Amino acid sequence: MNEQLHALVERTVAQGVGARVFPLRWDNRRIWVKQAVPAKHKVWHSVQRFAANITGIPLLRPTVSPGGQKGLESEATTLRKLAALGVLVPDLVDVGENWIAIGDNGRILKTCIEDDVDKGNDDTIRRHVVDAGAALARLHGEGVAHGAPLLRNMTLRDDHQIGFIDFEEDPNARMPVIDAQARDILLFVFSIQREFKKRPELLRAGWQAYVKAAGETAPQLVPLRKVIRLLRPVYLMLRPFRRWLGTDALNGLWAYRTLRKSLYR
Repeated sequence: MNEQLHALVERTVAQGVGARVFPLRWDNRRIWVKQAVPAKHKVWHSVQRFAANITGIPLLRPTVSPGGQKGLESEATTLRKLAALGVLVPDLVDVGENWIAIGDNGRILKTCIEDDVDKGNDDTIRRHVVDAGAALARLHGEGVAHGAPLLRNMTLRDDHQIGFIDFEEDPNARMPVIDAQARDILLFVFSIQREFKKRPELLRAGWQAYVKAAGETAPQLVPLRKVIRLLRPVYLMLRPFRRWLGTDALNGLWAYRTLRKSLYR
């Protein structure tokens, strides 16, 4: 425990920072302090749990963070484990009461891509998405899952490598790892579609990069195929009504179609 850092964090929080996660200068570098929040259990999580029990598909189980100090300690444990495996995650600087301090892991990938979209840098945009897909496959290759590998939870480091942040959810403790990794894939491709819905080629590029890096016989593709097969009736039922569907439902349909065409070609 670093008493000086603890005093700095506590003083900053007492002054009011207006954000759950905030930056500080410490030891001649920028670090980030993440404060504890209550658990986010909702009715939807009970529905997920029921669906997982009925269908026998573990990846449908809810993976909501336990919240509070327990949630932060869980994230700290995950960061230590992934760092030991060589995954590009923030270094854990310190753990306090109701907060953790982590190192800077680069710019948020989603923001980087948005900036390049504004500039019209199509080649750079595609490279970022391809690199993200390959990075997720490498993380899975270490025998773990992320839990929420959205573009906003990936970073672009100074060395142009893709890193990962935000490990509040721990699917590895709630389901077999290949199911957790299949869930990661669904969240990753949906994130691309949701953020860049007018660029379907980015969804295909990210997915293809993942498969190329992981291999077409990767074990996590087995439960992924199972859930894609299960969702087909839902897709067929919703497709005729797509002009009346909400944005997330439409993005889900597009992501589903891309995965199905690839997995069952």
